[in-house]
Amino acid sequence: MNFGAFKAKAAWPSRVLLAASLGFPVAVLGQSSQMPTAATDATVKWDVVTVFSEMDAASEQASTLKKGSSVYVDLRMDQGGKSWCGVRPSAQANRIGFVDCKSLERVGNSRPALGSGSGSATSASSGAPAEVPFARPAVPTANGYALMKTQVVKEGVVDSGYIATLETQAANGAAGSVTRAALAHLAAGEFELSRREADKAMEQFEAMEPYIGRQRDLRMANLIGRTYARLMKSEYSSALELIEKARKLSPQSADLAALSGWTHYQLNQMDAAVADFQTAQRVHPDPIVASLLEKAKRDQDTEGDFRDSESSHFVLRYHGGASRQLASEVIRTLEDQFQVLRSELHYTPPEPIGVILYTQEAFRDVTRVPGWAGGVNDGRIRVPVQGMETVSDLLARILKHELTHSFVFQKTAGRCPTWLQEGVAQWMEGRRTGNDAGALVAAFQEGKGKSLRYVDGPWMGMSAAQARYSYAWSLAVVEAIVADSGSDGLDRLLEAERTESSGENALLQALRTNFSSLDDATVEYLRRTYL
Repeated sequence: MNFGAFKAKAAWPSRVLLAASLGFPVAVLGQSSQMPTAATDATVKWDVVTVFSEMDAASEQASTLKKGSSVYVDLRMDQGGKSWCGVRPSAQANRIGFVDCKSLERVGNSRPALGSGSGSATSASSGAPAEVPFARPAVPTANGYALMKTQVVKEGVVDSGYIATLETQAANGAAGSVTRAALAHLAAGEFELSRREADKAMEQFEAMEPYIGRQRDLRMANLIGRTYARLMKSEYSSALELIEKARKLSPQSADLAALSGWTHYQLNQMDAAVADFQTAQRVHPDPIVASLLEKAKRDQDTEGDFRDSESSHFVLRYHGGASRQLASEVIRTLEDQFQVLRSELHYTPPEPIGVILYTQEAFRDVTRVPGWAGGVNDGRIRVPVQGMETVSDLLARILKHELTHSFVFQKTAGRCPTWLQEGVAQWMEGRRTGNDAGALVAAFQEGKGKSLRYVDGPWMGMSAAQARYSYAWSLAVVEAIVADSGSDGLDRLLEAERTESSGENALLQALRTNFSSLDDATVEYLRRTYL
């Protein structure tokens, strides 16, 4: 079966700082894909959809769904050339069967799980850390895997007792028993990946290894599973080692070459990224890889004569017109901010973060952002510094804002919604609501300001007034959360965003509240604090 052909969200949502004239940063965001993913809500878009008992159109027809019906997708897999989605009614806990994923449309505010859905270009509401913008390499597995999944995962829980029984049976060395033990751990590992439990997934994939033997397909499935678990944790160096092992098993794989190129890019290794993307294109041209190759080549060409500087947590590249003193001060400022954010957010990014200092012209050429943009974080912190000789207060705030995005993005496995990303980034850079409180309360009371849940999608198309409101309101909400629940409450919410299936569920899990109550609490906080 085609076990591994999944898609995930694009690597990094681009975050762009607006020039100071508006007072608030504005994100440049793209459109999110409407294809359904695992751990997400969806609606039926076809008139009538058949629900099959298995991922096979020849299996028993369990029921039908009508256009407009709401479902929750708890699993997505490719098999027999078709993408299958395991579904259940949104209000129920048990899966009713499997449908053709093309018959569903993802609900806009839902978030995909790594390695089990489809994605597209940048979108801050549902990105993921190591979420690759192209399909997972297809990995056929041994016969019996589909049945094994139903035995290993029951009612949303891994049956460890059943796996232990299979391991005992495998002790006799019989080929069939050994294979079943390997498949059981594979099924458990993939299930944990779908729940975004990377560490638990790694445990299962590691436990699978003694039972793989010489079975190439199982070895490949294991390597790819471990790779995506590492990518989920933004552990790119470890992931790259696993990808290289997989490429030895399948040296002509365009998918693996593209994945290697993408991972090299995350490690700021442009030459290797370009080479891998070119290899992938020679083997099997793909428009997504072509776009990534173009971006990597722009970076490579622009940074060809840049100077390099490194520290414990950063790889800095800067144009020849920038002084060594400025570069040194930027590194020192970022290192100081890194320590503060590590303490405040209870997280440490595992890989050095790329920082690029540009001239104004190069910044526009590479990032392709509007003229009002003052900084970008698309996985690398990109800032124009032309004419600067030292780190001003404004530049320090921009750096901390963008660095916060790196922390939050990775801590939440890329699933932090826009409002929370921007609210936390503003809070950490030191911005407070202050004089905006009155206007925010008035807009909320008059019904002119959208509720928090409605400013979570792409913000690029917002007018200046809408952007001002959205950023100011997001900051106010984060202030209210910290005032009511402290930094621990904010930390719980960030953790819940990583694992829960929706923003509403994350709020309920972390803060025992919902969007409506959070809106009301924010207004009360603003009145109490500023008015």
